[in-house]
Amino acid sequence: SSDLLRAARAVAWRGTVQGLARSLARGTLGRPPPALTRALLGVRAMASGGAKPQSTARRDALQAMELEVQKKWDAQKIFEADAGEPGEEKFMVTFPYPYMNGLLHLGHSYSLTKAVFAAQFHRLLGKKVLFPFGFHCTGMPIQAAANKLRREYEVYGKPYPVFPPGKPQPVANKDDQIQITDDKVELVFKAPSSTGRKALKEFKVLARVDQGDFKEVAMVPAPSAEELKEAGYKVKCMAPVGSGSSVFKVRAILADGSECPEGKESEEISIDAAPKDPKGKEKKGGAPGKPKVAKKILAKTGDAAFQWEIMKAMGISDDDMVPFTDPLHWLEYFPPLGMRDLKRFGTPVDFRRSFITTSINPFYDAFIRWQFRKLKAGEKIGFGKRPTIFSEIDGQACMDHDRAEGEGVGPQEYTAIKIELVEFPSCMANLKDKKVFLLAATLRAETMPGQTNCWILPEGKYGCFKAPEDAVYVCSHRAARNMSFQDILTPWGKPELIQEVTGQELMGCKVKCPTAAYDTVHLLPLLTIKMDKGTGIVTSVPSDSPDDYAAFMDLMKPGKRDHFGIKAEWVEPFKLVPIIDIEIDGEIRTMAAQYMCEKLGVQSQKDKEKLQEAHDVCYKLGFDKGTMSYGPFKGTPVKKAKFAFRDQMVGDKQAFVYSEPEKKVVSRSGDECVVAAIDQWYLKYGEDSWKGAIVDHMQGKDFRTYNSRIKESFEDAVSWLKEWACSRSFGLGTQVPWDEKFVIESLSDSTIYMAYYTVCHFLQDKALNGKEGSSISSIKPEDMTDEVWDFIYLNGPMPKSAGIPKELLEKMRKEFRFWYPMDLRVSGKDLIYNHLTMSLYNHACVWEKEPDMWPRGFFCNGLAMVNGEKMSKSKGNFFTLADIIDKYSADCVRVAAANCGDTMEDGNFEEAVAGKALLAMPVFLDSMKSILSGSEPLSDDPEDGTFLDRWFANELNRLVTESKSLYETMYYREALRTSYFEFSAAFDQYRDVCKAGKRKINRKLAMRYLEWQMIIFSPIAPHFCEHGWGLMNKPGSVLAARWPEPTAPTDALTSTQGVYMFDKVPHDFIKLLEKASKNGKPSSATVYVALQFPEWKVKVLDILRAKNAKKALPLMTMEEMKDSEEAKAQWKECMQDLMQDASLKPFGKQLGPFAAFKRDEAAALGVGCLDATVPFDELALLRESVEYLKDKLGMDVDIVLAEQPKEGKEHQEAASQAQPGKPAV
Repeated sequence: SSDLLRAARAVAWRGTVQGLARSLARGTLGRPPPALTRALLGVRAMASGGAKPQSTARRDALQAMELEVQKKWDAQKIFEADAGEPGEEKFMVTFPYPYMNGLLHLGHSYSLTKAVFAAQFHRLLGKKVLFPFGFHCTGMPIQAAANKLRREYEVYGKPYPVFPPGKPQPVANKDDQIQITDDKVELVFKAPSSTGRKALKEFKVLARVDQGDFKEVAMVPAPSAEELKEAGYKVKCMAPVGSGSSVFKVRAILADGSECPEGKESEEISIDAAPKDPKGKEKKGGAPGKPKVAKKILAKTGDAAFQWEIMKAMGISDDDMVPFTDPLHWLEYFPPLGMRDLKRFGTPVDFRRSFITTSINPFYDAFIRWQFRKLKAGEKIGFGKRPTIFSEIDGQACMDHDRAEGEGVGPQEYTAIKIELVEFPSCMANLKDKKVFLLAATLRAETMPGQTNCWILPEGKYGCFKAPEDAVYVCSHRAARNMSFQDILTPWGKPELIQEVTGQELMGCKVKCPTAAYDTVHLLPLLTIKMDKGTGIVTSVPSDSPDDYAAFMDLMKPGKRDHFGIKAEWVEPFKLVPIIDIEIDGEIRTMAAQYMCEKLGVQSQKDKEKLQEAHDVCYKLGFDKGTMSYGPFKGTPVKKAKFAFRDQMVGDKQAFVYSEPEKKVVSRSGDECVVAAIDQWYLKYGEDSWKGAIVDHMQGKDFRTYNSRIKESFEDAVSWLKEWACSRSFGLGTQVPWDEKFVIESLSDSTIYMAYYTVCHFLQDKALNGKEGSSISSIKPEDMTDEVWDFIYLNGPMPKSAGIPKELLEKMRKEFRFWYPMDLRVSGKDLIYNHLTMSLYNHACVWEKEPDMWPRGFFCNGLAMVNGEKMSKSKGNFFTLADIIDKYSADCVRVAAANCGDTMEDGNFEEAVAGKALLAMPVFLDSMKSILSGSEPLSDDPEDGTFLDRWFANELNRLVTESKSLYETMYYREALRTSYFEFSAAFDQYRDVCKAGKRKINRKLAMRYLEWQMIIFSPIAPHFCEHGWGLMNKPGSVLAARWPEPTAPTDALTSTQGVYMFDKVPHDFIKLLEKASKNGKPSSATVYVALQFPEWKVKVLDILRAKNAKKALPLMTMEEMKDSEEAKAQWKECMQDLMQDASLKPFGKQLGPFAAFKRDEAAALGVGCLDATVPFDELALLRESVEYLKDKLGMDVDIVLAEQPKEGKEHQEAASQAQPGKPAV
């Protein structure tokens, strides 16, 4: 029972253990031992909060150590870097400044560590290193959040608002069915997050059946505050449901009798709309007491979070929240907290160069104005109509702060495919003399050749609208309205409706889909179509889309077709059309949707979770790695064909591009917004000459992306990026210099600010907003004219009327010229297609005549998961940077971040790795202290006196060399392995062997190991290493040390001997000991060493080596050979050659097993296994290490030549089994 208790505590085995505990409490397990009962009930209490907290002594000690180290760094100003002399090596690394509408979080730190590790590594190489860091405040999110909070106070009260309860949601099962038990439905709703500091008393549930009035149907006493917190602030209740459509809402009653505002109404649920069983009967009946089934009429929508709730989640109290209604307060509040957390993390930032953006900072404002005047002078900025969220009532762009719903939503661009109606229903006979096109909105135009049908919603109401060239467009009314604001349909905002038609009336009609393999296909029903998104008409490509595949396969079933009145000839003749080749599970799949649906066991359209998983795999791998296998772009990667195919269809008038809001947007005036084409300033990205300069730069020898996938993504982004709207009507930021009614948007003022870092401290090192100026100059914002910026950045002439001393200007220019170009920019991969590529474009314009000033390197990684799951507050795995440091310490978090991975795939932050580091680091420091203090005695013998010493010295050299290469190429997970795990493991091995041989570890080697360990691990765990550096009484900081120079080149033979002696031999012997111990543990062992193989085995090995040299030896096992006819033929020929050799005939029965064994060994360990001897003195090595073997085996060990076996049958057999490199026991 104690073992079970420990296990349960260790792995949080809550579900199973708590279930057992409940069973014990109920007596359903009989009478188990009392100790087991106590243990399980103890775990139950622990899991529910009754456990004593674990000791935090180790974590607290590490955090205290980190604070002391940071004080040392601050005193030494270790991260402050000024320009060096010409020719001096430098390294400038930057990270996209984070947006300051909240605290830094773990996702930031994952990408950030790539820059952090690079900065420290290059410092160890002796370079001057600059890592500056700013804070981004431009744009609408802060403004929108402040406005939203202000509106909430206006509506719900200030400073302690009274919010409504949430929308009640019926609880559904995995099939999305709502269970009705005893004519009641289970509802769940969110309790009010703020009640004006009054206690909750109860909740009243009201219901309305069909179009009747709301009536109270249930009352729920309010849970206690503790119970609410435990339940995630959700309340559950049972409420009666009537026949027909039921709608629910909730009122919250407070302790003083007052009420919270009434909550929103639920979606309709209906017993009458319940699914039918196979016999056509409704499932709503059921036996008495058994659950009935109801159905939701509309898709579920959750409660939108109040801004007040978001602020509370950030740790902001009720009393401190009111000032956040002013957007400028955010700029004062969050950036200093960002600096605080970065310092705690040990980020090697020169904070003299930190700043915030927007016009609040007059120096940065002047810099952005200069940049945009350069862009305009270079003819890179245009003016014209761009798609924008628009309010018809207001008659203007509806920016975030103007919205009652839909903050942060932007335009989504669709391709509208023109599907020609060939067969007209009777209700549309009057349109037969016109070209009638059904418009299908898609994001995947490149898949159009694979269409087998077209989907339509049977109960959907579609409009037939007058279109250009006397055509008629059929689509949803919402889509037509959007198109009319984009000059696709006329008149503006009022598309001309000819008539309406339902989906049912169009069902089965023949249509002609452009580029499809079939001449005509049919309109078929799909019930999941939403009329409030897209056009209400959907293309069907079942070979590529799992959802289309499942729906199409459903209609292959006669019962399904009969239900909808669909004829077999509308479905059955249309076979799936392979259009994209995708590698999934190691093989090329020509029809990915079919493969994934079959693999996951998708049975129908109702398997939503499986279909979502299949969709994610097909679409992600299809875009990233797929190749077109059909159509005009056959053989082209999907990511390149995607836009080329769309452009070709648009050029051939088979489609056109239109936009609509990504999600629903409602203005404060109450109308649903559209996307309209209105006048804006835009950057001319994609212009041939501009793009050409970028492409040439990326192909140059000075441009580095660290892996091919990053470079491919940049090439795609440069090809894809086109005109970009760079102005907004509202929001925080810098005004467009020549048209101040517009504000420069947040991506456009973030492209060359890395250059601002180089001189920032001359302008504003006293305050992030620049209002207090600099401690090293008296420069004022108005001094920073375009002529001054030109002098600093573009080698322009000395300004004639500048109020800045000439010497200071020259110093600023020197600072820029020393640090630029930027050597490395680190970011998540999501910024490749906008910010990072825009940065290249803008550098190419501003420094058009100096390409050597353009960025030299980019490193991009995937997003961060936590414990294998997407980071989410609802899953409890969302951490701010402060939270995760508080939990584990900065260095332990950095170790876990290094372990996440270094590719474009999403990284996984494992808390277990941080936890193990938390346990290991204090132990390491204690061991280090024992060596340095002399409590562990050391030897002053020569450092190369024994093989063990030579091996350890060689390992240190090898791992230092490997670690340097891995740091240079930014493979930090591997660098963590070599610089810490393997490095410390080599010392542990050395120490263990010394201990087993009753000898002291060598002083020189021990000191070298500790010094090198502190240096090469410092990029990842700098506080830990700085502390260790101090324990060794080393001068200065470990961060200012130099990367160790190996004492000698790595000796491969010594490494081979080490693997043999400390890995292979002990491992093999211990396995043999386990077998031998089944009949009692042996008391001694004799090890037989063969100096050479018998002559017949030497001959076999000669033949196998000769075969391998001719590539005629299959290096694979017999099992693997089953799948290769060539390998089987090669092995058959090998065996024939062996059997036909006259000198080998006496050993016929042994030839096959020996040859196969050596073949398998070579396949697993390398062709060196085919050698007839080993390249070292095996006997001498084993005899020198015999004490180690005695310790590992726990008995006396005797080393004997196989050619001189002891007496006895077992000794004779063991000696005969020994072979070079493989001793026998």
